Amino acid sequence: MKNDLTCGVVRDLLPSYIEGLLGEDSREAVDRHLETCPACTAQKEAMAAMPGAEEAEETAKEVNYLKRVKKGTAKKIVLAVVCTALVLLGGAALKLFVIGTPLQAQSVAVLGEGMCSDNSLFLSLVSTDSGRAFYGWKMETENGVTSIYARNVLASPLHRFTGKILSVPLEGVREVWLGGTSSQGRLLWAEGMTIDQETLDLVNAKTPYCGEAPALGNIAKLLQVGSRIGRYNISLQTSERPYRWTLEFEETEETTSEISGLSRFLGYQMLALVENLDEVCFQYPSSSGFFTAEIASNSLARLTEVYNDKHATSWPVHESIKEYAESPLEYQRMVKLLEEMFLGTSGTTVTVVKP
Repeated sequence: MKNDLTCGVVRDLLPSYIEGLLGEDSREAVDRHLETCPACTAQKEAMAAMPGAEEAEETAKEVNYLKRVKKGTAKKIVLAVVCTALVLLGGAALKLFVIGTPLQAQSVAVLGEGMCSDNSLFLSLVSTDSGRAFYGWKMETENGVTSIYARNVLASPLHRFTGKILSVPLEGVREVWLGGTSSQGRLLWAEGMTIDQETLDLVNAKTPYCGEAPALGNIAKLLQVGSRIGRYNISLQTSERPYRWTLEFEETEETTSEISGLSRFLGYQMLALVENLDEVCFQYPSSSGFFTAEIASNSLARLTEVYNDKHATSWPVHESIKEYAESPLEYQRMVKLLEEMFLGTSGTTVTVVKP
């Protein structure tokens, strides 16, 4: 090959020459030029003598490779984050709109209930929150107890209806619960009686001591004494027996048989709900209504016997009025008896022994 390489060309080729990357003809051409050019030869020797030249080039190659890997990894991370976010959002939507949570009794209002001619319980249920809906209704019966279940979800085009009408067969059933028999459930019906929410609230509000004024005030509030009769103040006799709860009404109409009956209807329940309470007194501006746990117990015992004879039932005759607050069923029965005795709902009458 003719030695026609210039110094500039040779110097450009020197890195490849030193690393042995040139082809045979090119290498021979560079050799011939170096034989006659001291300057290029000196350049070649200086480059060959540089410490770490090969390592630097390898490092540069590795850095470039790592940059490419990092760039690819960043893309993968972004993609993974986006996919994870979509999965989480999808899971949340599935939980809120499809899976939901088990029905809890406090999230459902009973708009109507009653007995049907085919010995079934009619229930009209609706969500207490217009933004919630129920689906997947089912009934399970075990050992004479029927439990009603459903799923509670956010209202959506999938589940838009917040109400439900159910017919619950009662053959062989002694209790019907909404949401199961756990603390989250509610007793709806037991042994022929529909159980009011007010009954459940009052049984839960009972207290062992008449000295607890806040507890007694809560009972009076649940019984709606103020709206039924009028404004009142409470005084308690707890220093010695008999323990007495007095309600002093500020203003009311002249005492009539209607007010007297309503006083006993409410007062008997107060006696049942406070375990150590002996007497209740309704004090009006011009008169008073006074009755004791003993009188209340005797009156209810006689009325239970009359009721059983009239309706062919076998309700237990309790010796003490306190026993009526031991369960929602017994309390609901007491309310039924008190309505007949003092509010005249059925015409049944029983002589009340006055002190």
